[in-house]
Amino acid sequence: MAWVKEAAGDRFDDIELNSLIGFVLVTDDAAGLATQMAPAFGIEPKDALHVPLALVGTLDEMADELEWRRAEYGISYWSIESDAWETLGPVVSRLAGA
Repeated sequence: MAWVKEAAGDRFDDIELNSLIGFVLVTDDAAGLATQMAPAFGIEPKDALHVPLALVGTLDEMADELEWRRAEYGISYWSIESDAWETLGPVVSRLAGA
């Protein structure tokens, strides 16, 4: 994000950041999955749940994570694979205030 902010300069506040979520898994053991994911990214398990490419956990945890990512990374626009559309419907509804 630092690179993007530096490159954008004064225009950064006018940019809407987008990222692809390529992997979605509903699970009640996100911590266990994070432990398995972490080595692939070369990071600690506590950080693996914040990798923008993946979204795992319960639906409530996913919604909380997307809110965290918006606050932390500034990403407000997400693309998701078509096989996750129905799964993430309740998350979208929650985030939209429905």
